[in-house]
Amino acid sequence: MSCGGPERAATSARLGVRILRRISMLRQLRTLAWVVVTVLVVGGCASRGALFDRADSELQRGQPESALQTLEPLADSSRNRSLYLLNRGMLLRMSGDLEGSIEAFEEAKRVIGRLDAISVSETLAAWGIAEDSGSYVPPTYEHLLLHAYQALNFLELGRLQEARVEALQIDLGLRRIDPVNGRAPHGGDAFPRYISGLIFEAGRDWSDALIAYRKAAESYERSGVTPPRDLQFSLLRLTDHLELSDERDQLAAAFGIERWPSLDAESERATLVVIVHDGQAPRLLEESLVVPQPGENRFIRVSLPYLQSRPSRLEAIRLIGDGGGVDGEPVEDVAANADRWLSALMPGLTARAVSRNVARNVATRRVEEESRWFGFLFNVVGTVLENADTRSWRTLPDRIHLLREELPPGETTLQLELLTGSDRVLQREQRTLNLGPGETTVISVHWIEGSLIKPLANTKR
Repeated sequence: MSCGGPERAATSARLGVRILRRISMLRQLRTLAWVVVTVLVVGGCASRGALFDRADSELQRGQPESALQTLEPLADSSRNRSLYLLNRGMLLRMSGDLEGSIEAFEEAKRVIGRLDAISVSETLAAWGIAEDSGSYVPPTYEHLLLHAYQALNFLELGRLQEARVEALQIDLGLRRIDPVNGRAPHGGDAFPRYISGLIFEAGRDWSDALIAYRKAAESYERSGVTPPRDLQFSLLRLTDHLELSDERDQLAAAFGIERWPSLDAESERATLVVIVHDGQAPRLLEESLVVPQPGENRFIRVSLPYLQSRPSRLEAIRLIGDGGGVDGEPVEDVAANADRWLSALMPGLTARAVSRNVARNVATRRVEEESRWFGFLFNVVGTVLENADTRSWRTLPDRIHLLREELPPGETTLQLELLTGSDRVLQREQRTLNLGPGETTVISVHWIEGSLIKPLANTKR
């Protein structure tokens, strides 16, 4: 039985299609609303940046504890968990809480290890949504410094065997990256290798120390940097002790060194290593270009990161004792490592930014077939999402200086001077240390433009 003929049936069908389209649009609007909320909650780039800027200011006033509290809102962010732990570990270290720093760095290693397993999905998110849409996985040079700073924590607490484990992890990590030569692709392995050599030498593992020192020297040279003088003497001392006369003579000629102290394995003299962590690592900032697409009601946005360096006035360090003064040397340039890493990354970042714009343009056209207004809104949301990833381990220093001296065991009073390039003293710090016979004592100072964050302490191995 008919209910109104073909015309009514056709009208009902058209009405049904409209209703379905309305329902579909409402669903899309709900989806869009969810996306906008996600942008507001997850895309907290500005708020995250503001937190780090505040923490930077607090560090410049010599207040690492306040900086730690400032970064606390990042603790519950799954995307930024590793970033928070890296900075927490460094700030606790600056505060003198080495045990707390060890705990934070160990958790950071666990989180980063888990992220390695999902790196493919994180990379796809970066291709399809935005560079900062995934979890923070530190670049190779930061990952190596994580192990180096953990090793320093253990050394300063006198836990040599645990420091040795960190040195082995540095070597294992580099061999996973480069099974043949054990090198970092864009540098950053020289200082961790150098610290590894110090650890092995402190434990009288002469062969392992020599291998680590060799690789450190090779890394410095690959980066166009002359190996530190102390490293040169260490190579000569160990090749001489291990009776590698050909290598020793080649090194002596290359370094222009005629005499060096011999390695006395039975010596009761104490070894003092002073490390100064100078300044603040460069900031990653964003540079964006937003332009309307010609002839279309759409926008194109390309956002790429750039480095803003933050060098300090400190150029040299000197240790003064009863026997005179000993000058230190720069052994790590974090800013240079960051620059090499970003330069190597930039072609891929640019390609991904272009790819996202092309994909967004295609998707916008499809949405516009349903609604031009919704297509416009879809394009705007995609444009807002297009952000560069400006996350980095901001509490790292700009540079690291090191000096090493052999001293008689027992109580000694020393003065550390932090100097400008013209030898003007920025700050002096005097302490009385108790050095054990045959032992290696490692102490650290963190200097941030006018503030000696972590003063000279009496911690020994």
